[in-house]
Amino acid sequence: MIREIGSTTVLPLAEKWRAAYNEEHPEVEIAVSGGGSGTGIKALISGTADIANSSREITAGEVEQAKAAGVEALEQVVAYDGIAVIVHPSNPLSRISVAQLSEIFSGTVTDWGRIGAPGRGEIQVVSRDSASGTYEAFKEIVVTLRGAEASRDYAASALKQTSNQGILALVARTKSAIGYVGLGYLDESVKALPVVPEGGGEPVAPTVANVKAGTYPISRALYCYTDGEPSGALKGYVDWITGPEGQAIVEELGFVPVKEK
Repeated sequence: MIREIGSTTVLPLAEKWRAAYNEEHPEVEIAVSGGGSGTGIKALISGTADIANSSREITAGEVEQAKAAGVEALEQVVAYDGIAVIVHPSNPLSRISVAQLSEIFSGTVTDWGRIGAPGRGEIQVVSRDSASGTYEAFKEIVVTLRGAEASRDYAASALKQTSNQGILALVARTKSAIGYVGLGYLDESVKALPVVPEGGGEPVAPTVANVKAGTYPISRALYCYTDGEPSGALKGYVDWITGPEGQAIVEELGFVPVKEK
């Protein structure tokens, strides 16, 4: 059995990978669970996981713990998580900063006039529901500013949607709305705003190229860790994840593939 544990952001990918892989390889039993990136890495170190899914790099302390346990935590980037900020096409904004987004999505700023779009009235925040990995990623990167504002949470007035498509449709028909979707879901029904990084600089457009280059602020790599180079059934599965079929699922779920198809 292949035991895959960790990041809730990676969890939807892992579940879809398992289902698709088992259609081709029903003889390989794969058990998938979440619990968070730290939980997955701890499980790898303790020998209760074969794959640790993580939405962050392993820490130096975790590497030392792994070495002490005789585990070589080998890193494999399996996808990139790029999240586009979207508004109604009539919205006059041409850019927005990460700091402004944190204030908007936490409910600290509630009027469009305060961020350069006067006359549009109250901001309607649109978010994924808490079961979504994108919800968690956006909260970590934007709402809490990667932990700098750890007490911040989504505004109580946020309209929660169960899918990227739901957010896209709601923002497309609501002039006062702002939301976020995976890059794979963008279309011409909404306007995607370039984002100014924390600390300032030029705004960066939400594109696959910018996510892969590491310049788009609302993005990060997603990882699988194994104990050394995988072999046997585990190698076959990891190779499949990073191959064309696994990466097609990455794109299907709104993440950014590591490799071009």
